[in-house]
Amino acid sequence: MSVRPLILGKLHQRRAQILLPAVLLAPIFILVVYLLFETAKVSMTKVRQQFALDNAAYSQVSAASTYLNAMAMVNGPLPYRVLLSMKGDYEPLKHKNRTQEDITVFDLFYKGGGVPTIGFDYKTGDNKPPAPESIDWGLKYYDGPEVDENFPRKDWEKENPTPPDSNKHVPVMSKALVKDYYFQHKDGPFVAAVTSYLETYARVGSIYKSQDYVYQEVSRNAIMFREAYYLNVNDCKRSECARQSAAQLRQFLGLKTKPFELNKILFFLSESDRAYGHAGATDVPFVAEEILGGQKLFQFAYLDPSSRGKLKSLARGILLKQPFKLPRNHFNINLEQKYKPYVRNRVILACPRGSNNCVWPNPLPKYNVTLEP
Repeated sequence: MSVRPLILGKLHQRRAQILLPAVLLAPIFILVVYLLFETAKVSMTKVRQQFALDNAAYSQVSAASTYLNAMAMVNGPLPYRVLLSMKGDYEPLKHKNRTQEDITVFDLFYKGGGVPTIGFDYKTGDNKPPAPESIDWGLKYYDGPEVDENFPRKDWEKENPTPPDSNKHVPVMSKALVKDYYFQHKDGPFVAAVTSYLETYARVGSIYKSQDYVYQEVSRNAIMFREAYYLNVNDCKRSECARQSAAQLRQFLGLKTKPFELNKILFFLSESDRAYGHAGATDVPFVAEEILGGQKLFQFAYLDPSSRGKLKSLARGILLKQPFKLPRNHFNINLEQKYKPYVRNRVILACPRGSNNCVWPNPLPKYNVTLEP
């Protein structure tokens, strides 16, 4: 029997008509599987790199947001809330002629320019915490006749505040009120109130220094950015990871604040007590460096001009682009050379103010970080 007719007969059968195309298409199916596998590897690599960039950018800029919000809090809201408790901690102060209403120890400091208040009752300075949705806390120093006209606080409420004369003692209490109200040392609140004031601002100053130190450390050389990127990828060395995008971001991270501090401070004391009448106010000067272990008395911190410029750029957003390596493929095609793959995002640090300066004056601790593709 001839083999040829047998083969031709088999090829004309229905099974052969299905099998033959399947055999011919098998290499194509295998090729498709390889292509899907290689495409998946490329996609997974890009997703990982994009996540690493987003995580690194958010972590690093969040440190700046935390720092700026902390500065805004120590610049008035924190010491104000602490010192406001003086209203209930001490007995009301009596007028020398009993012709006026009683005042509180807090009034002496607030109306003497010793502490600012949150808005918007600037007459008494007694204000409730701002609403969560508020975008203006209205923090200001008292500006009335009880403040020493030689030391106006308006000079302090500027982006570049005017420092006080180092040869003069700056009053942080109203002499005009002490002249009319009993604020004595013997059987009075003078020592306790002055100690409370000094301790409050000394501790606030300590918080400021701690926050400033931490931020300078975590922002140096964009270390948080590079570390976060390195921990989320597996194709770069710790010392070399994300160099390009880190260099783009690093130039905007050098945010610096300057402390506004007082060394020579002036308090006032009633010259006599209620038993013998009131005879005016006596100056009680202090030198902060002598009583605070060589430290001046912190009042607030403000951004230097360079930092204000960087914040304007951060409000617009910093575009980050990071090239990355693609895994080797079975086709030995150099995709990096052909397509130059990279991931990108735009990181924004902004507060609800056009200048993007919510640190000083009128601090507002509402900096937020936003990532855009």
